[in-house]
Amino acid sequence: MIMSWFIWGWVCAAAGTIASVPQAVRLLRSRTSAGLSLTMWQFNVACSVAWVLHGLRGGWWNITVPNAIMGATAALIVQLIVADRGLSLARVWPLIMAVFAAFAAIEIFGNPVGFGIAIVLPLAFGMLTQSRDLVREPDIAGLSASTIVGVCALQFMWLAWGVGMGDLSIVICATTLGAVSTFNLVWFALRTRGVIGARVASAAA
Repeated sequence: MIMSWFIWGWVCAAAGTIASVPQAVRLLRSRTSAGLSLTMWQFNVACSVAWVLHGLRGGWWNITVPNAIMGATAALIVQLIVADRGLSLARVWPLIMAVFAAFAAIEIFGNPVGFGIAIVLPLAFGMLTQSRDLVREPDIAGLSASTIVGVCALQFMWLAWGVGMGDLSIVICATTLGAVSTFNLVWFALRTRGVIGARVASAAA
């Protein structure tokens, strides 16, 4: 059984390394970040690096390796958003560094449960800012459907692994993010199929 969960952990790891790639590709090809939440990707960078630290300290390479790759991909996406919107790096990266420093302290001086509860807050908040943009923004052309689907599926994959291996940090994080990412997936599907429109646009009409 342990071997089965070990293998599943690496399946999750492999899926995690490619989940954000379609979003980066879409930004590179479309040259627009319309509808994309910068805050979410800032938190993704910081939290991915914090998960790398958690994985290293726990000896979980299936957490360490994919989060290192995801962190690099998220950093690329942040840079592409910054370039597209003409923002200053001095206004973007201090938040990333501050969030990582906070979680590094929690990981080193706290415990796994505290880390899991704490790290889910910025990740959930970041996803909720994407939820807000999905609901309000008239233009969501910058969003990648593949990444939205992949991120949602990934949360439930990690939830299964966390339950199987008894890692409370993963269980807490994946449960919460799974709920938010499911909402984002459903709302994105409704928007792109024309079932609903942007709420701001509707209100203005």
